[in-house]
This record gives sequence, C-alpha cells and structure tokens, in this order.
Amino acid sequence: MTKNATCEISTSLKMSGLFLVLALLYFGVLLSRNAVLFSTDNNLGQNAAFQWALRSGGFMGWGDSPLVGNGGMIPPSLTSLLNEKLPLVFFTNWIHAIYMSGASIFLGLFLRRSGLRIVAIVMTGLVAFWLSTNVTLVYSGHTGKYGVLFFMMMALWCIQKAIRNESSAWAVLAGGAMGMALLEQQDVALFMGIFWAAYAIHVIVREKGWNWILLVKRLVPMAVVALWIAGPASLIQLQFQTKDVGVAGGETPEAKWEFATQWSQAPDESIGFIAPGYMGWRSGEPDAPYWGRLGRSAGWEKSRQGFMNFKLDDWYLGAIPVVLAIFALFYAWKGKPAGLEMSAADAPDGEWRIRRQEVLFWGITALVALLLAFGKYFPLYVIFYQLPVVSSIRNPVKFLHVFQVAMGILAAYGVDGAIRWSESGAKEKA
Repeated sequence: MTKNATCEISTSLKMSGLFLVLALLYFGVLLSRNAVLFSTDNNLGQNAAFQWALRSGGFMGWGDSPLVGNGGMIPPSLTSLLNEKLPLVFFTNWIHAIYMSGASIFLGLFLRRSGLRIVAIVMTGLVAFWLSTNVTLVYSGHTGKYGVLFFMMMALWCIQKAIRNESSAWAVLAGGAMGMALLEQQDVALFMGIFWAAYAIHVIVREKGWNWILLVKRLVPMAVVALWIAGPASLIQLQFQTKDVGVAGGETPEAKWEFATQWSQAPDESIGFIAPGYMGWRSGEPDAPYWGRLGRSAGWEKSRQGFMNFKLDDWYLGAIPVVLAIFALFYAWKGKPAGLEMSAADAPDGEWRIRRQEVLFWGITALVALLLAFGKYFPLYVIFYQLPVVSSIRNPVKFLHVFQVAMGILAAYGVDGAIRWSESGAKEKA
C-alpha cells in the first residue's frame, strides 16, 4: 500500500469519527423513540409516497393524486434507491446526516492531498456543510441537494487524483460521480460542474501547461461518462422543468426572467453571513420572521400579490470562518513571507506556489458564485441567463452552495496558514 493511500485511509477514519459525533450533535434528538424529522418537502409522508411509487412502478410511474392522478418520473438516483431500500423513518431522519458526513470526508481527502493539516481539514468540513444554507436547508428537506454535495465532493477528489496520478480511470470515476450528482438534482449539480470543470482545466494548465491532448484525455471521459449516466433522465427532467417555467412564469420574456430569477439574493443581505438573524431566520418564523426580499414576487410592492418573500434556510457562516478565508487570500496574495520555513513535507517552493494558486482559484470561485447568486441584482447575470439550459433553471441563490464550499476550502487554508505563520514566529524567537 502506498504512503498516500495509507494517509487517505487514516484521514478517512479520523474524519469519520469526528463527523459521526457532529451528526449525533445535530440529529441526536431523533434517537428518541418515535421522533421523526420534520421538513416541508421531503417529509415522512412525501418519502412514503416516493417509496410506494418506487416499489410499485419503478422510476416511471403514476400516482393516484386527487381527481386526475399525477404522472411523472422519479430520477434513478442513489437517494431514490436508499428511499426504497431503507426503513422509512431511518431514511427520513438520517439521510441528510449521511450525505453531509460523506461530503465532508471527500472534501477532506481532497485537501489532505494538498498537504493541509487535520485541524484545517476539520474546519473545511464544518464551514462547507455544517453551517449556513447547506445545513439549514434540512428544514426544507431537499434531499437531492445533499446527494449533489456528496457526489460532487467525490468528483472533486477524483479530478485531483486523475490529474496528479495521470490516470484516465480516475477521470472516468469523476464523470461517474458527476453523473450521479446530476441524477440527484440537475440544476445544483450543473452549477457546481461548471466550477469543477474550470478547476480541472486550472490544475492541468498549472502542472502540465497548455497540453491539449491531456486536456482532452481528462475532460472528455468525465463529460462522456456523466452524460451516459445522467443524460436521458436529465433530458426528461429538463423538459418538465422548461414546461413548468413557461406555464408558471408566463409567455413574455420579461415574465420568464422574473420567474427564473425570483429567488435572487439581494447584495445588502450578505451581512447575514456574519450577523446571525439580522434579516430574520426564515419566512413565517414567529419570533424572528425573515423581512428581506428573497423570493419576492414581481410587482409585489405595488400589487401586494404573491410572495412578500419566501426563505426557509439561513446563510450565517460566522465571522471566524470569513476572517480565516480573507486571511488565506491575503497570505496567498502576499506570497511566501520572508523567513518562513516550510516543513519537510512541504519543502519545495513549488509546493508553496501550488498552494498559493489553489487559494486564489477558490477565492475567485467564491466571488463569482456569490455574484451569480445575486441573480437579477447582478447586471451581468443576464449574460449567464442567455446560455443554453440556464433560462429554464430557477433560483440563482442556489449558487450559494458553491460559494459555501469555496469558503470552507479558503477557511481551511486560512487555518493552515495561521499555524505556519505562528510556527515561523516561534522559530524566529527561538
């Protein structure tokens, strides 16, 4: 067994124990007898209906909803399989925790290969999945989004191994993970896939130069396998989605634009990342109702028709992770500090250059994802909206999933940089 493989197994075991403890802290109340997780969308009744449909008709089925019935498709995803096979209450209570723990482990393995310490890796899992929208959306259910997070972190780890190990097999596995993510929830997986493809190109160019043959050998297998797995189901989902946008949004381009961008984050509400509850917790919350503009229907200010707002999650990340992310960017921008001695494991200056470029890439990713999350409040979003498929996808705020993962990675580099800076100062005093 290679040294890297041994290190990955050790890291996986350590993180598995940690995130098991976290899962018990978050969801431990569900261990009580007869306790069932409540969520608005994927609640026990909804999961029971899906389970019945899967067991009776497979992934294509018809349900006896009132009066006329309801035809549709359940994507052949891992979530659907687990919904069918696992006990219903166990699935409802623990599927989110399982996916968040798995996503944390794969993202940790990804960063471990970059030489980050365990304490930094713990920070990335906490920030990327156990804070902000990626945990508070449990209230909404949205199990597909959690499946996306799990498979896209797996894909990121496979992309890294495909390029550094120069192996097409890992590229195929990365494409497989992306395909499975698309089956979970097409729009969030597509948004993440854009940045993951950019990351793959970034790493190849950084380490191999503009090697067009290598770019083709790594990117084409990913795309082909992802489309082979998810293509047919994604096309059917896209047809339903496009029809829904057209019917609910209206026929005029202006109406479709307003409908597609209704859930856009207002830039001034970004204070919620560091000010808990400043904008309220969520719509309809008795003690602290959300009073911002997310989900507001077009023309509500004049007509008072539709939604004043509609928000069921919270964006709070905390001041410490944000400061750590900013420190990581500052540390990378300034370059290797004079007198800083690298440890033997990180010795070559080339390794420092790679770390610096990683931080800058994820910093740009966080910024771009946040700007796209602003949707209709960001002037350039209209250009993105013109791309194929994008106009049929609702809710630009979904880019916050990408933003949060990028912030988690930056916070990890911030922790690692702070430790190195501290160790350097201690050596100089000694």
